[in-house]
Amino acid sequence: MPGALTVEIVSRTGGEAWSGQAGQLTVPLADGELGILPGRQPILAIVGRGAVRIVPVDGEAFEVPVAGGFCSVSHDTVTVAADAAGDGAEDAPVSDVLAEAVDLPDLPDIED
Repeated sequence: MPGALTVEIVSRTGGEAWSGQAGQLTVPLADGELGILPGRQPILAIVGRGAVRIVPVDGEAFEVPVAGGFCSVSHDTVTVAADAAGDGAEDAPVSDVLAEAVDLPDLPDIED
């Protein structure tokens, strides 16, 4: 459909949470929200904890809970690769999501 976004929300913990065509969506970020409409310039953003609000082209708006991960927008294709999505995202303790996100190497102490 022209003027639509191809959306895929996937989770490391449970596979695909939702995919389909949407007229618009809003993604929670680590530092706010990202509203996405068809024609959006490409962007890569860090997903926060909250709900992706989806307005499908053929139905009523609904939300998919997410926690952590990233969002990629390019050529009217949106991919939300969440650490947790769907029902599991609402129940995931923040500490668990953060611990699983990235294992950073030990950094040396900085001396003045």
